[in-house]
Amino acid sequence: ILNCHLATGRIGKPGMGPFSVTGQPNAMGGREVGGLANMLACHLDIENAEHRAAVKAFWDAPRMPDGPGLKAVDMFRAVEEGRIKALWIICTNPAVSMPEANRIAAAIESCDFTVVSDLTAETDTARLADVLLPATGWAEKDGTVTNSERCISRQRAILPAPGAARHDWRILCDVAHCMGFGAGFDYTSPAEIFREYAALSGLAGRLGRDFNISDLSDLSDSDYDALEPFHWPRAGDRQGGRFFARGGFFHSDGKAKMLPVTHRAPASTPSADYPFRLNTGRVRDHWHTMTRTAMSPRLSQHVAEPFLEIHPDDAAGLGLAPASIAEVTSGHGSALLRVLISERVQTGQVFAPMHWTGETAPCGRVDALVGAITDPVSGQPESKASTVAIRPMKAAWFGFALCAREFRPQTDYWARARTRSGWRAELASAKTPADWEDAARMLFGLGPEAEAITMIDPTRGAARIAFLEERLLVAALYAGPEPVAVSRSFLAGRIGDETGPEILSGRPGAERPDPGATVCACFDVGQKTILEAIRSQRLTSVEAIGTALQAGSNCGSCKPELQALL
Repeated sequence: ILNCHLATGRIGKPGMGPFSVTGQPNAMGGREVGGLANMLACHLDIENAEHRAAVKAFWDAPRMPDGPGLKAVDMFRAVEEGRIKALWIICTNPAVSMPEANRIAAAIESCDFTVVSDLTAETDTARLADVLLPATGWAEKDGTVTNSERCISRQRAILPAPGAARHDWRILCDVAHCMGFGAGFDYTSPAEIFREYAALSGLAGRLGRDFNISDLSDLSDSDYDALEPFHWPRAGDRQGGRFFARGGFFHSDGKAKMLPVTHRAPASTPSADYPFRLNTGRVRDHWHTMTRTAMSPRLSQHVAEPFLEIHPDDAAGLGLAPASIAEVTSGHGSALLRVLISERVQTGQVFAPMHWTGETAPCGRVDALVGAITDPVSGQPESKASTVAIRPMKAAWFGFALCAREFRPQTDYWARARTRSGWRAELASAKTPADWEDAARMLFGLGPEAEAITMIDPTRGAARIAFLEERLLVAALYAGPEPVAVSRSFLAGRIGDETGPEILSGRPGAERPDPGATVCACFDVGQKTILEAIRSQRLTSVEAIGTALQAGSNCGSCKPELQALL
C-alpha cells in the first residue's frame, strides 16, 4: 500500500494518506511510545547507535539493547525452547489469538513464570498464569490515545476502578519499585508521564524524527486535564499540518524509501490431505477473543457460536447438511464448527471467525488451525491461507439449552452465550444419554427440587425438558438427532417467566409472532419481522426499513444484511 502511494505520488495530498490497516484502536499511540520490540519511543530506531545513546542518556539507563527484540511468533518460540523464562502479558489473549494456538498455550503453560494483567481472570491465557494482576479498562483509564491521522486525544475515566484493579502505569511502577528501580519509576500521575514523554520527543525531533510534541513538555496538571485534541507535531513552528506535500521524508537524504516486496505463494498448498483453503476473520458484533463483547447479551444475539462458511457444492460433496457440525483439521490442530452453507465463499475455500475461546466454545478455537507462517518483514502471520480437511461430525444428537444460571456443558461440542436473563448453549455429542432427565439436571446443576416437564421420545432419540421452580422457568433442554429447530430468541426471553407444558414446543403461540434470528442487535429486530414488514408494507430501501422498524437506524452495522433481505 505504501509503495503504491509513493510510486504514484498519492501522498501528502487531501484524501491520499496511506493509513495502517489495523484492528487496534490505539495502534498509532502504541508505536509512538515504543510499544514494539523493534523500536524506541518517539519513533527512534533501536538499531541506530546515535538514537540509542540519546535515549540512554535521557533516562540515565545503565544499558540499552543494540538490536530489535523478537516479534510475537518468534517470542513464543523462544518461550517454548526455554530461551525466555518470564512473560508479562498485558491485556491480550495469545493462547487463543496467536497462530498454532494450542502450541502457544502449551508454551505459556511451560514458562517458568507468567504474569497476566487483564480486566478478567476468565480468559484462556489468564488461566495459565502464575500471577494475575487486575487492571483497569478503557472506561476507567486516564491518559491519551492517538488515531491514524496523528490526532492525540485525552481520555478521561467515566467509571471508577473496580475492586483491586489498578492502572497499567501504576502496576508497572510498583513492580519496578519492588525490583529496586523505584528512582526511575517514581511517577505520581499520567500528566507527569506525559511531560517526560513530550520532553523525549523533543530529543527525537532534534535527531530528525517526525514525532515531536515538545511544546507540551512543561504542561501543568490542570492544562493536561483540559487538553483538547490536537494533531502532532507540536514543536515551535511545526504545528500539526500535512506531511510530505513537498517531499521531505524523515530519512537522512529527505527521500522516501520504498520497500522491495515480492509476491510469495501461501506456504501451504491444498492437497489430498488438506484440500480446502481456510480464511479467518471477524464477525460484525464481536471483538478479538470476546473477553468483553461476550459479556453483552445483545451482541451475542446476532451470532452466538463459531461457524464454518462453505460453498453449497463443497458441502454437498462432503455430506454436510445446513446447521450440522463440521470437524475441521489442519497440521496444527482441529476445531468443531457449525456449518453455514453460503455462496459468499468460493468452492475450495472456507471461512471461519476467530473470536471463540475455551470460555465460550472450546472446540471453536480457530487459530489452533492456523500455521505460524509469518511475513519476513512485518512478522504478520498468514492468517488467511492455511489448508484444512473437513468432514461431518458424527453426532448422535444436537441440542439447544438455556438456564438462568451460568453452566459449562461437558458435551463433545458446545458454544455458550449470555442472554438477558441467563445463559444459552448449542450442543452436540456422539453419545446419547441413558437418561435424558438426569443428564439435563447434571448439565444445569439442578437438584431434585426443580420440577421437570418432559417430552421424551426414545425411538427418535429426541427429548424436550423444562425445569420450573415455583412455576418459573429456570432451565430447558431441546435435543434431537438433527439440529434443533426452535425459536432461540423467544426461549431466551422466557427464562424467569411463569410457564407450563407449552414451553416444550419451543415456539411462541399464535398471539406472539416469532421474530426470527436477530439482525438488528441495537433494537432487537429479527429476520422474520423484517421480511414480513418488507412484504406487507412494500418497503424498498434500507432507509424505509429503518423508518418502519428502527432496524439499521442506530450503529448501522446491519445495513448490508438489510439490503440482502430486500
